[in-house]
Amino acid sequence: MKLHQIIAGVSVLGIIAGCTALNGGAEKDKPVSMSQVPDAVKQTLKDYAAESNVKTASMGDQDGTKVYEFDIQQGARKFELTITPTGKFMGTEEDVELSTLPGAAQATLTAQARGGKLEGCEKAVDENHKTTYEGVIDKNGKKTEVAVDTDGKIVSTEAVKAGGD
Repeated sequence: MKLHQIIAGVSVLGIIAGCTALNGGAEKDKPVSMSQVPDAVKQTLKDYAAESNVKTASMGDQDGTKVYEFDIQQGARKFELTITPTGKFMGTEEDVELSTLPGAAQATLTAQARGGKLEGCEKAVDENHKTTYEGVIDKNGKKTEVAVDTDGKIVSTEAVKAGGD
């Protein structure tokens, strides 16, 4: 009887380990309070939003760099702001309507989506304050993120992994 319990316990642990491996061992962003945010980060945050506009704050990872991520709401506008622990601005991301993009960016994303569906648009500003517009295009169940500049030039494309990341 005890042997069966041990085997059952080991099996459960194996299943848990397998599910963790299938999840990629991906770490989730860790929520933080504003009192845990370093002063250098708060100083940069002030350039983009008041603390009262911060809806959530978390510690995460951006391409191997530890970052603080803030969900900001200023009236109807909502965006994500990313800052390193030393206070370096790393970018913003904001969901936007296709109709609000510059004409050339709209035209390129629309042309790229032909034969498929444009599922959403985002305005992204990088650490160098360069703006791109990104659209997720679904063609035959295959999703691709296409980023264009304000002139409509494609600056990158990448496959969207299952789960949206």
